[in-house]
Amino acid sequence: MEMLIVVAIIAVLVAVAIPTFSSQLHKARVATDWANVRSYYAQLQYEFMETGEINKAYLHELGTPGLNSFYLSGQEITLKAGSIWIAECPNGYNILYYCNEEHGGCQLVL
Repeated sequence: MEMLIVVAIIAVLVAVAIPTFSSQLHKARVATDWANVRSYYAQLQYEFMETGEINKAYLHELGTPGLNSFYLSGQEITLKAGSIWIAECPNGYNILYYCNEEHGGCQLVL
């Protein structure tokens, strides 16, 4: 009987912990994406400052499906929780990131 009670308590604790764990996992994926997107933005801006020209191959406008991967320093980076769109601006590039899931605060504008 005592073993049954212990198993029931553990089951309740696991059931309570799963949504919290899932939320924290999503936050970690978004944080990883943000770090990669910021590095990609720095790479694009550096290239713009070096050449003074916008590379049209990098542009990916709103209204189209977002980019889920890009090359950063020769390595392909795949976003884990979202997509990006890239537009030109007078000072180089703008990048907009949105996560794929409906969570508050999952956007980044550079």
